[in-house]
Amino acid sequence: LPAINSKYKLNDRSNLRLAASQTITRPVLMELLPVQIVNPDGTVTLGNKDLVDTQNLNADFKYEFFSDKKDMFAVGVYAKNIKDPIERIYEASASLLTTYKNSKVANLYGAEFEFILNMANLSSSLENVSLGFNTSLMKTQVEIADNNQLENSRKRELQGASNWVINADAKYEFNINQKIKNTVTLVYGVKGKNIYSVGTAGLDHIYELPFHKLDLVLSSKLTKNLNAKFSADNILNPVQKFELGSNNRTAIVEDSLIVRDYKKGV
Repeated sequence: LPAINSKYKLNDRSNLRLAASQTITRPVLMELLPVQIVNPDGTVTLGNKDLVDTQNLNADFKYEFFSDKKDMFAVGVYAKNIKDPIERIYEASASLLTTYKNSKVANLYGAEFEFILNMANLSSSLENVSLGFNTSLMKTQVEIADNNQLENSRKRELQGASNWVINADAKYEFNINQKIKNTVTLVYGVKGKNIYSVGTAGLDHIYELPFHKLDLVLSSKLTKNLNAKFSADNILNPVQKFELGSNNRTAIVEDSLIVRDYKKGV
């Protein structure tokens, strides 16, 4: 499929980048299999054999700047047009049944900000330490397929897409000897509240609430041809919560609208 990726060099330290492409997103096996899969928590997932491929048009424009001390700063804007997006749909039932359907079309646009800061700018003793930061702000809108009569409205946000995302990392590089080079990295991420599964038949969407994720990664270059990596994933191990929205046609009298919560473990 067609794609273009171009760079215009403003000077020795800054560039303009323009990228555009057409891509396809294919449904995965679980989304296609027309069988009910019962999860350990009692929820049920049902595939949809009638799903079709998603057609995507992607474009982004970015300005980037590099300092003489290995710093990097970038800001960009992006947009996508998604035909037949595949979305997770919640169907009202005693078993919390979710399935997958194609919506008609989705459009999204946003802005992204990123920097990498070498801490040697602050102190020569920190020359092996760097900090990275990335954040994205996004707006999405989905138009519902004409044959989908169960949804509560004809337009809404895209399932699975957060309005904001924040990622950060702290990296320390050191050598044990002339041959063994090591990098220790702390990686942090959090994203905003998003639609986990689309509500139908008068019930609001189920939302995935924000949670904070922290990972530790140690990489070692032992020889010219041999690398080793150790990672500790999800160190904070927060409770992940999924909440039914409050915009329901029928009043729900409950102390809490949390429908699922669990810890993924470390």
